[in-house]
Amino acid sequence: MFNRIKNRVLTVVAPDQPALPAGPGHQAYGGGGTAGSRTGSANRDYDAAGGGGGGGKRLPKKFQYARPPFLQLLTYDELKASADHNVRPIIVPRDISLLPWSTGYAECVNSGKSKWNEDQAAFHRQVLSHPSRQYHDLPYTYFGIYDGHAGYGAALAAANQFHYILHEKLVDVIDLLMPRVEGDGGGLALHATLPHPSLFHKQVSKDELIVGALEAAFADMDAVLAEDRDKYRNAGGCTALVALFILGKLFVANAGDSRGVLCKRVRRRKLLPVYHRAERNGTGEKEEEEEEEKEEKGEGGEDEYEVVAEPCSFDHTPDTERPRLLTVGKHNPALLGGEYIAMEYAKKPTTKDLGARILYRQGAMKGWTYKTLTATDLKIPLITGVGKRSRLLGTIGVTRGFGDHDLKALGSNLPIKPFLSAHPDVVCFDLAQVRSEPADENSDGEYGILVMATDGLWDVSESQQVANTVFGTLKRFPAERHRYTMVAQELVARSRGRANESGHWRLSDSRAAATVDDISVIVIPVHQYYQEYRAWTQTVAARNRVRSAAAKEVAAVPEAAVAREQPGAPGADLSSESSESEPPEEAQEAENNLNTINVPPAAGKPSAPLGLADALPAK
Repeated sequence: MFNRIKNRVLTVVAPDQPALPAGPGHQAYGGGGTAGSRTGSANRDYDAAGGGGGGGKRLPKKFQYARPPFLQLLTYDELKASADHNVRPIIVPRDISLLPWSTGYAECVNSGKSKWNEDQAAFHRQVLSHPSRQYHDLPYTYFGIYDGHAGYGAALAAANQFHYILHEKLVDVIDLLMPRVEGDGGGLALHATLPHPSLFHKQVSKDELIVGALEAAFADMDAVLAEDRDKYRNAGGCTALVALFILGKLFVANAGDSRGVLCKRVRRRKLLPVYHRAERNGTGEKEEEEEEEKEEKGEGGEDEYEVVAEPCSFDHTPDTERPRLLTVGKHNPALLGGEYIAMEYAKKPTTKDLGARILYRQGAMKGWTYKTLTATDLKIPLITGVGKRSRLLGTIGVTRGFGDHDLKALGSNLPIKPFLSAHPDVVCFDLAQVRSEPADENSDGEYGILVMATDGLWDVSESQQVANTVFGTLKRFPAERHRYTMVAQELVARSRGRANESGHWRLSDSRAAATVDDISVIVIPVHQYYQEYRAWTQTVAARNRVRSAAAKEVAAVPEAAVAREQPGAPGADLSSESSESEPPEEAQEAENNLNTINVPPAAGKPSAPLGLADALPAK
């Protein structure tokens, strides 16, 4: 009886929950129709409840439920076993060669809040090739992790489609990203690299072009889900965390509460005591020099290093995005429906406080001020709760991502989508700026290990704890081929914990509750990408040298013939030819603007890559 009541409640609360695969006989898993099925029913996969925006129509799924392809869970039985809520098995790739750079991955299903794992992960290695072949091919690698809610449809669609959209956006700026191929005469004319005649009045760097491609791809992915809601069944929404490795740099784009952390192991800086520094003219200076020599030689053991967690993103929750959400509500009161108020109070107001002065703030206010409390102020606040328990319109705890186009506030018919955003914060790390000492054999520590994970990990783990676990595990397995997979597995195991006799999941090292959410973790050794990038740049340089040498040999033959025929007129034709091939001033200025990223910084003003400070809202 309890199960019948539970199923009815779930049907009311989550009518868009996608139907489960039909079992071993489902065609998508290699089975045929059952003997008792109607004609053609085994070849069609429809959900009885319809899809969001479909007006109750029976809509097909755009993508059949599956786990990431590199896990190779190909049968229905394997999928069912991976979703066992009692065991919560940790799933890792069978063949790590399917992922680049020995990247590690691990996941486990939730403890019962949804039938299937609503997280999704994806990676793709692509090459940007110009159709004219006037440019070198530009390789790049993308990783994505998507945390679905209210169904797996949005996350599954993003995992299957986002890389196509991103590739399209990068192709749009292919002329401006590609390294030029040196041809006859020492290189292509500048107008060949700028096929459009427009003149840029602002400096545009390659970093900004890539950031723009990521931002546009996020917006288009959200638009695709909006268009598909009347055609396919893509239930719910999802967060999105994307890492893009291109041109020797790491770009991390985030919308939602999944998180990326660059875990590093760096030399510890020793600060001398004040009395020690005061003796610089005596023995203090000598001892300081000895300490520096020890550091340069790598002496001192593990104490010489410290593990740091460098954030690549920050969570987008109603609490962290309070100023933006209150501003939207303040300028669009119709979205509040007369039921909510876009204000924040220092103390929860009650009817007893009517007519009294109360501290409040609204919109983008950072400080507090007084106002006289009226009956209007007793409406439900737009944002309730704090931290991870904060909610927008009392319904959703994440404020950026894809989908949720038909989501309504609980207890009312107010749409929530106008408050949500698909716009990501993008952080860039220039790997060429890393100071590496090959003798230390600390490449993973210097370049960092990128950990990308859904909130199932971060709900019970701090970033520093994760970084410590990363290097602790790598230290235990220094030569293991699967070491990064073992790191991912360890992170998932720690946050999942163990089930006690009552069936409740608890952290192994304490009695605290473990996460009950889906957990997905990607562990990427950044240094291995940078090695690959350096090899590519050397290949490009070698090809340019060959092309340049061939061009000089070809040019030397006609020059020698002209010199023999007209010994008295040296250089006359050469000067005119040089003036004819000289590009126009506008093309020259545009080329200079587009290549500002390659210009060395001015003395005393080192250029810094985009960092987390650029993504964080102004305080």
